[in-house]
Amino acid sequence: MRARSVRTVLPAVAALGLLPLAATPAAAHIPPETGGRQHIAVHAGTDPSGPLLASAHLRCFPTGGSHPDPAGACLKLAMANGDYTRIPPERRVCTRIYEPVTVVAHGTWRGRTTLYQHTYPNQCVANAESGDIFNLTPWRD
Repeated sequence: MRARSVRTVLPAVAALGLLPLAATPAAAHIPPETGGRQHIAVHAGTDPSGPLLASAHLRCFPTGGSHPDPAGACLKLAMANGDYTRIPPERRVCTRIYEPVTVVAHGTWRGRTTLYQHTYPNQCVANAESGDIFNLTPWRD
């Protein structure tokens, strides 16, 4: 049996559609999103119709966005599997002054849609109870 050159075999294989998709430049491999994307907004008052105090976008794995600490926030969300209610709070002393803030976080986490909304008595409590994920202005406590 005589060996055929690669030049004569490849066009025939390509015509039959037997080449893998990665062999064509138009089908570049795009890795799936392994983390998530979140939009976080902090509003003054007891509902999200109050004035916007701060907002940020958070992208996880790869980390990025406008959040002041995307790596830390993504790590805490990953440990809680994207569930804001399962994030362990930071231990810190907050004043008992009632200046409510409402936090809204929505987006995706590992392919599923997420939505979280909660009203906290003040920004310090929101920061502490979210492990600083809702601390969008790091100079504020």
